[in-house]
Amino acid sequence: MTLLYEILYLPTNCGTIRVDLSYKRSVYIAHAELLGHLSTGKDRNKLTAVKKSLLELSKQVHSS
Repeated sequence: MTLLYEILYLPTNCGTIRVDLSYKRSVYIAHAELLGHLSTGKDRNKLTAVKKSLLELSKQVHSS
């Protein structure tokens, strides 16, 4: 059961990052997308889940 679902759009110089945030079974799950790159972050804290997702996304974008 999903209790919370949010979509965030973050404008950047190279495009717009889309972050989908859901809350399931006491864990926040954040999916981030930019230029075809996808990443996921999971944590009990909403802010930490988003940070993990964006950090993984930045690593993917810079490595390509």
